[in-house]
Amino acid sequence: MLDIISMITLIIVFSSFATFMMLIIIGGNMDKSKEEQRLEDEEQMEYLRQYREKKLNKKRKFGGK
Repeated sequence: MLDIISMITLIIVFSSFATFMMLIIIGGNMDKSKEEQRLEDEEQMEYLRQYREKKLNKKRKFGGK
């Protein structure tokens, strides 16, 4: 009898955890304001510029094209 109660408790705990995680994922994907989108786009462009510069500097350092 104790095994059945333990299994039911475990299923309830895991189901609660799964539901909570789904709510977090859904909440993270909600629409962003125009300002948030603009700031995120600027951050991504700056990262890509820095990545490209590092890549070019690395090629120059080792004599690549």
